[in-house]
Amino acid sequence: MSLSSTAIRNGAALLVSAALVVAAGCSSAPEAPPPAAAAGYPVTLTHKLGTTTIPATPKRIVVLGEVDQDALLALGITPVGMPRSKEHPSGITPWAKAKLNGAAPELLTAGDSGFDPEQVLKLQPDLVLANTDYYLEKYYARLSAFVPTTAFELGAYQDGWQAVTRQVGKAVGKGAEADKLVDGTESALAKTRADNPALQGKRATMAQAAGAGKLYALREPKDPAGVQLGAFGLRIPESLQALPGNFAAELSAEQYDKLDVDLLLINYDGSADNEREVESNPLFRNLRVVKAGGRISLDGLAFHALRTPTPGNIPWLITEVLPKLRKAVGS
Repeated sequence: MSLSSTAIRNGAALLVSAALVVAAGCSSAPEAPPPAAAAGYPVTLTHKLGTTTIPATPKRIVVLGEVDQDALLALGITPVGMPRSKEHPSGITPWAKAKLNGAAPELLTAGDSGFDPEQVLKLQPDLVLANTDYYLEKYYARLSAFVPTTAFELGAYQDGWQAVTRQVGKAVGKGAEADKLVDGTESALAKTRADNPALQGKRATMAQAAGAGKLYALREPKDPAGVQLGAFGLRIPESLQALPGNFAAELSAEQYDKLDVDLLLINYDGSADNEREVESNPLFRNLRVVKAGGRISLDGLAFHALRTPTPGNIPWLITEVLPKLRKAVGS
């Protein structure tokens, strides 16, 4: 919403309020109280980039992060704009599509430096949910100057899906529903662990091909992907955790032996050349995990869902990916 339209609306609201006061003075009925803000508003959220105050129930919401998006949809609210999924031809993941009920929000494409704030503002949002927008710091000041904009509490891509869901719930006036959504999702994961004892404690990692036989292997248990593997009862072995790298360790073909875990979930980034280069290498073919059937090839959609767990895709992961894990351990 532009500043000029905001001023017009505020002026109109003052005129309406004045008319109500005059009418009340001319009537013998008891004086009516002034219109009240929606229960629970204004809401102020504190995060790493400052504070965000949401004055009233938002009506036009734009989401710039997948976890924010799926939490909002799970709470029964449809945004006017949301990120385009790179992992699905339609630009919308199947779990998000199931919650849209035919609605068609504007799909926003992130570039190498994130989203274009001007494209976001053109949608005239009264709230931007951006906790899981990795590049938010580049344009947070621009967005927040015109519209309440949320941000991460710990750091870019560091807040767990539980924290993001609760933040979204508070922002849209559905804090209790958000707590219930988190509890229900965690209960489903707990049941999954109880129902699959063969998976518990298995050494696992995720790896993605990057060309020239290079693989990036997940090494950080606190990364969202590591947390999700742990939610299934799997664990990243200490040998991988000890490798250098941020959340992932870069491995050349000579280091494929570092991948000899119980379950290896691998993605080739949609490249047949990447797949052929890795799979044809004797150093890879002779890994025990490959010979024992513990290597699981995942398409981009499944791999990314594990990489970015949300309250929307976790039920999908339980239905679509868990059976592959069970089969790989022979259960």
